[in-house]
Amino acid sequence: MTVGAARIGGDVRLAEPCTLYGGAVLEGPIDAGPGLTVFPGAMLGGAAQHRRQGPGSLVMGRDCVIRECATVHRGSVVGTGVTRLGDRVLVMAYAHIGHDGEVGDDVVLANGAQVGGHARIGERAVLSARCAIHQFVTIGRGAMVAAGAMVSGDVPPWTTVAGDRARIIGVNAVGLRAAGHEDAAAFRRALRLALSGASVPEDLRGSAPVEDLLAFLAADRQRPICPRGRG
Repeated sequence: MTVGAARIGGDVRLAEPCTLYGGAVLEGPIDAGPGLTVFPGAMLGGAAQHRRQGPGSLVMGRDCVIRECATVHRGSVVGTGVTRLGDRVLVMAYAHIGHDGEVGDDVVLANGAQVGGHARIGERAVLSARCAIHQFVTIGRGAMVAAGAMVSGDVPPWTTVAGDRARIIGVNAVGLRAAGHEDAAAFRRALRLALSGASVPEDLRGSAPVEDLLAFLAADRQRPICPRGRG
């Protein structure tokens, strides 16, 4: 374990290897897997920014990287009580993850991305610079949130959203290819049909991205789904 002049308080459990740079602050309860790297000025485990904070904890997977001045807050009494980050989550400088959030594996939050309390971010999602995610929003697996987007609705898997308020502007073809799914055109057709309320034919079903989409659209939700953009 490499620790600079970091400040650690409360019940903080860090698996080795772990690197904490000078000026990092960790306030427990925190339970982090091996490979954690926390850069100067970052704050992990701060109390929820809520009038009813109460006890809460932060649980992190393997190989998470928290860059300069980013903040990740613990859970609260108004939610699950736990904020969870999966494996290989990258939180860039000045980004924020609010209380009771759930962040899947291989998620990237670019510089200044802001995630409100109780939000759920699916694995492989990318939140671009200076976007903002409303409380209780769900971002689907492999989705791309454009820079500066103000997202007040749920984002279906493998789609791209942009704007204020964010609208679905297309398919995250780059994300699909990176995950080993080459047929972006088939997913695009399935997305167009599903969002229009039409049934998706059997010849478009069966692939993991389309099944992700159909399951997402059928699930219960607290926020509406982002509308489609024009065209």
